[in-house]
Amino acid sequence: MTDYEQLLLAEGRKWGEHLQVEASGILQAWLDHPLVAAHYHRRSLIDGVPWMHWAAQRFGGPGIASLDLGCGSGGCSRSLYSSGATSRVEGIDISPERIEYAERWRTENGVPGQFRVADVNSCTLPPNSYDLIFSCQSFHHFVALEHIMAQVAVALTPRGLFVLDEFVGPTQFQWSEDQIHLVSGLLRTIPEKFRIYQSNGTLKTWEARPTPQEVEAVSPFEAIRSGDIAPLFARFFDVVMIRALGGTIQHLLFSGIMNNFGPGDGEAERHVRAVMAAEDVLVDRGGLPSDFALLIGMKRRSRG
Repeated sequence: MTDYEQLLLAEGRKWGEHLQVEASGILQAWLDHPLVAAHYHRRSLIDGVPWMHWAAQRFGGPGIASLDLGCGSGGCSRSLYSSGATSRVEGIDISPERIEYAERWRTENGVPGQFRVADVNSCTLPPNSYDLIFSCQSFHHFVALEHIMAQVAVALTPRGLFVLDEFVGPTQFQWSEDQIHLVSGLLRTIPEKFRIYQSNGTLKTWEARPTPQEVEAVSPFEAIRSGDIAPLFARFFDVVMIRALGGTIQHLLFSGIMNNFGPGDGEAERHVRAVMAAEDVLVDRGGLPSDFALLIGMKRRSRG
């Protein structure tokens, strides 16, 4: 087994084990908070509806098939199918545990398709086969971006859409000085009781820029080429639209302390809303880039 194969196997085990964390309901990441998730959802709407419903309207009914890259447990494919945007669901992921979960849902509900264990980085896709190819918060773990995007371009039908709901911020979390300073300033406006790290009980005063080695120690594929995603997307596809979803401040500020901002706590929710509002102003007025984005593209038309 090569070093790469060993790393891939470990990554699959990690995300398989993460199913237990997700089932616990504990607030871990910023998007686990209902207020934050709802705000993120609102920023992603197209003509007032989620992209899945928008795609169904664009197609005039279900697409012929969809493919979820890094499908995990199949949650996004479930939503896509229930929205009426696809007639058949397919997905690829490296975690056998998550694929088993996704396949169990699919077969129990009689949904056409297949979820399978495979490495997206080396996938070969059938030409003109999918009206929708998408990835939700998985694409930033992929290494062979050029290969994958070239395969997607081949596999899309002429009317097909490639959709990424994705982290497109700094590769391996090499935060900008602006991000670090803004997060430190905003943290000072939040009472200390909300800034206690869940892991060790110490007080959070800033979010440091990790070294690439520190990121790799947690996951060798975490944000491995995230900064390349948006430029490559524009190179390989005709861009239909882009939605800036934020996260440039929230992702950092709430890291390690999100559990303190429990839903239903009025004081905690006021601070959550204040952080979201500050980020909105900075992102929407061009003061900060958006680290998370909804990208929608189509096959490149021939340039005549």
